Amino acid sequence: MELQDLISKLPFDDPMDADEFLRIDDCLKSNEGLTDDAFVSMVKSNNNNEPEVDPNEVPPVVISVTKALGYLDDFLNIHRMFVLIQMNQNVLQKLRHQVLKSHINNSKQTTLDSFFQTL
Repeated sequence: MELQDLISKLPFDDPMDADEFLRIDDCLKSNEGLTDDAFVSMVKSNNNNEPEVDPNEVPPVVISVTKALGYLDDFLNIHRMFVLIQMNQNVLQKLRHQVLKSHINNSKQTTLDSFFQTL
């Protein structure tokens, strides 16, 4: 009963009964295996069948080594540009933050007299 309670708490739609789980091996056939002849005939019948070909499948395109190297060089160049953009973006964000911080610090009114002096 305790095992069934634990199984019921699992997040499954249709959990197996504890009794069914404990007796799962009883359902298996014992001492019945494939004979050599059955195994050989099964292998032969599988060899006679041609593999299924999907008519919508596009055959792979074979490209030359030079084209592959060119594609890889293009990819690496794009990757380098992306990294540079990311680095520059970080630098620009830090610069913006410093300028904004400086602007805020300079905009602070320290005394009432300083406000009138700037006018």
